[in-house]
Amino acid sequence: MKLKKITALLLSAAMLASLQVAGCGNSVNAKAVAATLDDKEISIGLANFIAQVQAVQMDATFLSYYGENMWSSDSGSGTTMEQSVKDSVMERIQEYYLMDAHTADYKVELTDQEKSEITAAAAKFLEENSADAQKAMGATQETVEEMLRLYKVQSKMRAAIEEQIDTNVTAEECAQKTFSYVRFNKSDNTETTTDDAKDEKADAEDFLKAAADDMEKAAEAEEYTIQTCSYGTGDLTEEENTTSMELDVLKAADKLKEKELADSLVETDNGYYVVRMDSTDDKAAAETKKESILTQRRNDQYDEVLQGYKDGCKWSINESEWEKVNFDELYTVKQEETATDDAEGTDSGTDETEGDTAGTEDENKTE
Repeated sequence: MKLKKITALLLSAAMLASLQVAGCGNSVNAKAVAATLDDKEISIGLANFIAQVQAVQMDATFLSYYGENMWSSDSGSGTTMEQSVKDSVMERIQEYYLMDAHTADYKVELTDQEKSEITAAAAKFLEENSADAQKAMGATQETVEEMLRLYKVQSKMRAAIEEQIDTNVTAEECAQKTFSYVRFNKSDNTETTTDDAKDEKADAEDFLKAAADDMEKAAEAEEYTIQTCSYGTGDLTEEENTTSMELDVLKAADKLKEKELADSLVETDNGYYVVRMDSTDDKAAAETKKESILTQRRNDQYDEVLQGYKDGCKWSINESEWEKVNFDELYTVKQEETATDDAEGTDSGTDETEGDTAGTEDENKTE
């Protein structure tokens, strides 16, 4: 699992005003220093809160899959999931404060309305969560506001930085061809008999013959799925291929004329393909490719500026304090009462305490 990409997405997408969590405490010295950026000290209270927000969302997303030992399990990169997420969170904190320190570079500032909205959102979060839940996350008006402020500043900085890209994309850069194909899997050779392998190829060859008249009709008759793939000239090399399609299939398709069906199967190590060239100049796919190129340029521009900021700063983590932050509490997100429950006579007030305050179970599990 590539946790860094996942955590970056979840962390930047946090919508605290709608989160409802329960917990039973994660004790840290909120005033201690978690990290220092140049002469800016970042409190463990803030860093812990941002980390716990991430834990809430990770628990909600992956706990049912990994189970209660999720955080001690291998992240896939030689560390536990807890350590991997904490590393990612600290990287994001550095990023946010670097962007905050350089707002003057792009004339970025928060409006009075944005500041008011942040204050209101933080207050709403505290209002909607019990004292136990707030304690578990280390949530205070100050920490919630500061996190939301950092999110907003980073978002506005990113937009300003991305505006600096060259938006000119040539027709040659985004030109696309599109082909249709039906793929027939090759079974694992260790589990497949020679006869089975022959049958798989025979099925593909039978479909190829039928597709010569009408590929869609032939696929419908056999309940096969026709898929499409769009590609550009650069995708025809292993180093530049941005598609998920095997290179041999792309090269075979590229030999076809528009509307032409390949007269033989395209065989790869993993499958057999029946291929038809649909368009040698797909305008719609070219527009999609153009936006993909621009998106890549925006990402590259932002990454370049961010790296420049990193290279020019002094950044240190107070490991002795940061290691005290953990995800021992397992969070669950409260579910809203539904209209159906009310209609069926569910008494939502019967267990009012459970709905408004945090509860605990054995093994530090919270609900």
